[in-house]
Formats: sequence, C-alpha cells, structure tokens
Amino acid sequence: MDTTKGKKTLNQELWLLLITVLAMFVVTFVVSSAFISQKERYDYEIRESETMINGVSGSISSSIGTLKNLSRLVMLNDAAVKFLRAKEYTVGDINDARYGVMDVMNATSNLDSIFIFRNDGGYMNTGKGRYIVDFELMEDYPWRNNILKERGGAIIMVNAGGAITRRNEETIITIARAIYDINSQKLTGILLMNFSTSMLDEAINSQGDKNLCIVTSDGEYLSGDEGMCGYFATEFLTDTIVHKMVDINGEKVMISGYQIPDTPLVVMSFTDSNINVMSNTTMYAMLSMVLVFIIAMILAANFITRNITKPIADLTGAIELTKKSGYLEKLNVKVPDNEIGTLSDSYNGMVDHVNQLFGELIEKEKSVQRAEMDALHEQIKPHFLYNTLETIGYMALSDGADDVHEALETLGSFYRNFLSKGEHDIPLSREISIIKDYLAIQKLRYGDVINDEYDIADNVLDWQIPKLILQPVVENSIYHGIRLKGEEGLIKITGYEEDGDLHLIVYDSGLGMEQDVIDKMLSTEPKDDKMEKEHSDVAKHLLSGFGLRGTIERVRYFCGRDDVVKIRSEVGEYAEIEFIIPSRHN
Repeated sequence: MDTTKGKKTLNQELWLLLITVLAMFVVTFVVSSAFISQKERYDYEIRESETMINGVSGSISSSIGTLKNLSRLVMLNDAAVKFLRAKEYTVGDINDARYGVMDVMNATSNLDSIFIFRNDGGYMNTGKGRYIVDFELMEDYPWRNNILKERGGAIIMVNAGGAITRRNEETIITIARAIYDINSQKLTGILLMNFSTSMLDEAINSQGDKNLCIVTSDGEYLSGDEGMCGYFATEFLTDTIVHKMVDINGEKVMISGYQIPDTPLVVMSFTDSNINVMSNTTMYAMLSMVLVFIIAMILAANFITRNITKPIADLTGAIELTKKSGYLEKLNVKVPDNEIGTLSDSYNGMVDHVNQLFGELIEKEKSVQRAEMDALHEQIKPHFLYNTLETIGYMALSDGADDVHEALETLGSFYRNFLSKGEHDIPLSREISIIKDYLAIQKLRYGDVINDEYDIADNVLDWQIPKLILQPVVENSIYHGIRLKGEEGLIKITGYEEDGDLHLIVYDSGLGMEQDVIDKMLSTEPKDDKMEKEHSDVAKHLLSGFGLRGTIERVRYFCGRDDVVKIRSEVGEYAEIEFIIPSRHN
C-alpha cells in the first residue's frame, strides 16, 4: 500500500478545509455582527424582564407563604376551634373567635379580612369593610370541591372564587383552606383569608420600575401599569416566563408574562429596547479575535499535519499490512506519545483480548461438547443397558415374543434418535420422540407408576433446540421425584411459542425441591462442594451430578443468556422446569 499518497491526500483535504473555513468565517463575520448585536439586545431584554418578573413573583410568593403560615395559626386558635366544634354556638362564641383570630391578624398589615364558615352554614368574619357573601355559590359542589380536594392544603383565589366581594368592588385575593379537627380529622369548616391588592403594589414598587403589571388569569387588572392589560395573552398562563414581541406605535416591544405557581396571578413586564448593548470597543475586540483565529487556524493545521494526519496514515498502513497477512497481530509502528499512541496501545491490547476470547470460546465449546458426551454416556453406560435388557428378558419369559419384539423396537428407536447422527441441534419433534421412547423403556421397569402427557403446539415441532435438554430433566423427575415419592406420578411435557420465544416445561408430581437447592441450581457461580454436603442425599445428587445442572449450563450457553431457565417447586407436591429458547435460534 502506498502510504505516502494517502498522507498527501489527507493533508490536501486539511488545507482545503482550512481555506474554506476562513473564507466562510470572513464572509459571515459582517453578517453575524449585526445579528449578534440584535441578539445581545434581545437577550438583554429577556434578562431585564426576567429579573423584574422574578423579583415581583418572589416577593408575592414570600408574602403569600407568610399568610399561609398565619392561616395555620388561625386554624389552631383555641377560640376558633371551640367555635367550629360547638354543636350550638352563641354570639359570644362568635365574638371570642373573632377576637382570637384578630390577634393573629395583627402580625401583618396585608390582611383585609378572615372568614371562618362552619359546616352548618354559620360563620364569623373580621372584615374591616362590608362584604357580600354568595352562600348559594359556596354550597355548589364545584366551589367546595375545589377547596376540599386539597385535604387542608391552601389554594389562592380572586374574590374567594366569586363567593366574597367587597361592596366598593375592590378586588381581594383569598387564601382558602378546609379545616379538619386535629383529633378526629373530620371536616369542621372552611377558612377564607383575604388580602388587598396593596400587597401587590408593594411588590411592584420594590422593583423601582413602572413597566410592570399584575393581572388575574382572566386578564383582569390588579396592580401596576393598567395600560399593559390590553397585551395580556393566554400564553402567559404557564410556570415559565414567556416573551412576546408586539407592535406599539410602530415599534417592536417585548412583553413578557408569567403565572405565579399555584396562584391565579400573572405578572407582566414591558422592556425598553432602545438601548445599545454592543459598544465600539466590543466590535474592535471581535475583529481582534478574528485575526487571532486566522493565525491560530494556520498553526493548528501545521500541528494537526505533524501530530495527527501523518501518524494516522502510518497506523492505517500498518493495519492494512496486518490484514493482508491473515493473522491478528500487534502493530509495530512508531507514533507520538499522545492519543494516537494510546489508540495504538488500545489496538494492541484489543488484539491480545480478542485472542484470549478466541481461546476461551474454544475451551467453552469443548466444555459443551464434553457435556453432550456426558449426556450420551449417562444413557449408553452399562447399568442402563443391563436394566433394560434384564427387563426385556423377563418379558420374554413371562409375556411372549411379541412384547419382547416391541420392547427391542422401542430400545432401538430410543438410541437411534438419541445419537442423532452426531448432530448438536435437533428439531423439537425428535427430542419429544426421545422422551417418549425413554419413558416407554422406563415403564417396562416401573409399570403403571409413571404416567406421561404431552401438550406440544404444532407450530413449534420444527424448532431447533440443543440435543438432549429434556431427557436429563425427565430422568431427574423419575429418579429424584416420582420414584422416591413411592406413589403413582405424572410427567407432563409442554411446548408453546410466546412473544417469539419457545417455552418448554417439564412438570412432575414428585417430591419437588427445596428453595435453597433451586437457588444453587440456578446460580451462575461455580459449585461449592462444601455447601452441598449440608443438603440431603437427593439434593447432593441434584447439585453435584451432571443431569439437571449440566443441562442448565448447556441451555444458557446455547441461548447466550443466563435468564432462560426457571424452576418452580413445592416440596412434596411437584417440580416444574421451564426453558425459554429465544427466537433467533429458530
């Protein structure tokens, strides 16, 4: 490979890119200067409006928070509590409650009045003026439910949601709470605390700016510059500040708005845009930065050529030579001691790791093959053949040649399917044939003690699965489940497809397994022989033998995952093993 040619092309592309960037930068600088100036002015207006709005809303929220705390004191006032608890009350009780509540009102000058309504319609108030109370509205479900759904929490309303108005038509802001008895937690009444808009005036005056206005969520004027009400928009009914550009006397002006959280109050501001936020000094500074940028680009291009493009070209050439050699080998090329050097070291480390993984994969494949050979050996070993042949010999003496012929046919079919011509994966239908032949042979020995059932969906019969994953489980069900239980038992094989995966379930009505045995059986940790000695003989065999545990390892290896095996059991009742074969293996 001609690495020199590759390096030259990379450098040409780098310098072409540099010239293009410089040209674009110079062309866009003039245009962007005007844009930046406008953007700076816009950002300045946003900052100013947000500062004013946040200041006003923060002051109002703080004042409302103080009043909410006072409302808690009102609800706990002894005279008010007595008034609410009384089954029958007198004028004296009302006055006592009024005087008790007025003591709390003296803590602030913003409160206009306090109303406490009992459940039976009775009420007391400390109003400084005269009010009109709409009792019919207060009895309506929507009005009451709006307060009661807060379960004692405070809500903010204008003119108590229409339930209370001043006769002089001045607007009031209301803090409403449902009152619950501190002992029984039963609803005893409703508290309405009213404060005048003077608190809003104080919040606006604290900002020292007249370009502010406070309205209700319906756009009704409350405080500040009343002329701004005409620019109210529903976009302002949000808990984030919204900015709009409007045309006032032929000039574009920014109007900003924001609804104070958990209140019907909207703060609006007008920001003066007739201000120059970018000075000549700033422009000169920007031009100087452009010049510095051009010089820096030239220096950077030289640095990149010397420390990046050339080393990358050398690395690419070395990798290409390695690829052509057909072997995964480390690179032996001189590169700078920087990120490029780290890249070279990482590649060499990856080569070592990949080679190590190849070795581990080969060993794991050998381990799986040994496990399959162990499965074959379990059934080919002499004692299984001896027991089966002995049973057939007994049948020859007692039952006649026809039964012997059928038994030999079953044994031959079993081993023919069992060996499967050395295949690793077989169709589910063949695995089921192995199970049926195996159980037919076992029934020769145990007679009617073993019953078997099959519920296999037709659409999964051709599904490819690892050979001999059901037979060891069935064998385990016989020898460590049904046979030890000493009574007639059932083995049921179920197979179906769900969400694209094959589910295979082996159920037996044998002795079952204890939960700690199941946990160790499903564990991905190496076997702990010392811990297994603490279990019963059956549990020891389950944990130490090939059968179930070896089969679980084979299924996990086949699927490439650990969560493909489930065991459900109840000691003395049943055991159920489920394998989940992902669809990509179909």
